[in-house]
Amino acid sequence: LKKVKTKYALILNPDATLHAFTLKNFFEAINQVPEFAIMAPYVQEKKEENKKVDNKSSHPILVKNVKGFAMFLNMSEFQDIGFFDENFFFYFEEIDLCRRLVNSHKKIYLVPSIKINHTGGQSHSKAINKAMELSRNWHWMWSTFNYHKKYKGFVISFLIVFPKLCSAVFKIILYSLLKNREKKEIYYHRYSGLVNAIMGKSSWYRPKV
Repeated sequence: LKKVKTKYALILNPDATLHAFTLKNFFEAINQVPEFAIMAPYVQEKKEENKKVDNKSSHPILVKNVKGFAMFLNMSEFQDIGFFDENFFFYFEEIDLCRRLVNSHKKIYLVPSIKINHTGGQSHSKAINKAMELSRNWHWMWSTFNYHKKYKGFVISFLIVFPKLCSAVFKIILYSLLKNREKKEIYYHRYSGLVNAIMGKSSWYRPKV
C-alpha cells in the first residue's frame, strides 16, 4: 500500500467475487460520502448473498469496522496514521486499522449497493486444508492476545485470554485421552499461539506446506 500512487485502492482477497457494477457502485458512493477512509460491501459473505437491502436505506452506513477481505481505501486519509500494523499477521490487522481510523475521527462505511461475496478459506488448495486450519488456530490466538495488549495492556489482556488458555489445555488432555489426534492438534496450536503471545514472541508460525 505504501507504493500505491492512485487516489484510491481496493483490497480484495483471492476468494472474493465481485458482482456486476461493483466498482461502478464504489465510485458512485464516493459522491455521497467523499470524506471517507474505508468503504466496504454491505453483502459480505456467501451466506448473505440473498439478503434483501431496503432501497430506501441505500445511503452508505457509518460503522466502526469492516471485514478485511474487501476494502476500498481513500489513500489520503491514511497519511497521518499509516496502514496495517505489520506486527499482526493473519488476524486482527483490519480491526486494528479500523480502530485507529475511528480514534482519529475518520469515517468507515458499509455501502448497500455494493456486493462482494467471500467464500472464506478457499484461497488455497484443499490438499493443505489441515495445515492451514492449524495455522489459523495458532494465529487467531496469538493475534487475540496482542490486539488486546496493544490497547489494554498485558494484565487485562491476560485476564481476557486466560479462559481460552485453560480451555485449550483441558481439550488437549481430553482429546489425548479420546485418542482424537486431529482435535488435539487444533487445541495444541491454540495453546501454542497464546503462550507465544504471552511470552512476547513474534508471530513466527507458518503452515507446513
